[in-house]
Amino acid sequence: MNQSFLSVNTLLGWRLRTRDGMTAGLRDVLLDTDNWTLSLLSAEAEGWAPERELLLAPRMVTGYDEARAELDLDADAETLRSSPTLATEDGIAGFGDEEALPPAWDAHWRAEIDPEDGVDPPPAPTEELDTEVPADLGIETDLSADDLLRAETLMGWTAETADGVNLTINDLVVDDRDWALAYLDVGIGDPSAVAEGSGGSGRGSEQPCLVSRQWIDWLNHSGETLHLAVWAQELRTAPAVPSPVASDARSQVRVYEPA
Repeated sequence: MNQSFLSVNTLLGWRLRTRDGMTAGLRDVLLDTDNWTLSLLSAEAEGWAPERELLLAPRMVTGYDEARAELDLDADAETLRSSPTLATEDGIAGFGDEEALPPAWDAHWRAEIDPEDGVDPPPAPTEELDTEVPADLGIETDLSADDLLRAETLMGWTAETADGVNLTINDLVVDDRDWALAYLDVGIGDPSAVAEGSGGSGRGSEQPCLVSRQWIDWLNHSGETLHLAVWAQELRTAPAVPSPVASDARSQVRVYEPA
C-alpha cells in the first residue's frame, strides 16, 4: 500500500473482507500505549460469529478501498472466528483468564516471541480441547492490560498541554505503512474565549490541530488525561496546510510536527 494517513473515526465505519468473501464491521482499534501503534483491530460479525469480538492484527490488512469503505484481509473467516477473547474493564483491554485457552495454547499465545527466531506452532488440539485453531496473531497478544487502550476510550479523554490547557481529542490519525499513530486530531480553544492555563476547553471556538505523536508525554489513566509536551500557543500558531488525512473534508488544518 502507498502511504496514507487514515482517520480512525472514518475507519470505524468500514467493513473487513476476508479471503473467502465474508465481511465483518470494524468496531474499535486497540492501541499499544507503550509505542503508540495499533496492536489489534476489533470487529463484529453477528451473521457468522455471533456474540464474539473478533480480533486481528493490522499486518493482516493487505489493502483498502475508500469507495467501498472496506479493508481487505489476508485471512479467512475461520481465522477471525478463532481469535482469543479479551477481558475488558473501563475501556482497557487485556487477555484475561475468563474463557481461557487450554494451557498448551495459552503458553503459545503468551510466549515472548523473538521475531527473528520465529515461533514453533502450537500443539495440535486433542479431543478434550477446543478444536478451533486460534488465529496466528503472534506477538500482538503478548501485552498486558496496562499496554492496551481502546481508541474510542482514548477519544473520550482529555489532552492537556504543558501549560495546562485542556484539548478535545476529536480523532486519531494512523499511518497505514506501519499502523502507528501518526497524529492526534485535537481541538484547541481560542485564547480570547479561554484564558491560558485555566484548563477550560472553549469548545464553542475550537480550532483543529494535528499533533504529531512524538509530542505525547505521558498517559494518566486515573485522570483520563493524555499529557503533551507542547505549549498551547505553539499549537495555535502551527502552520496551516492542506490536510494530509484521506477523506478529510477540511481544506486546511494546523499541523504541529517535531522541530
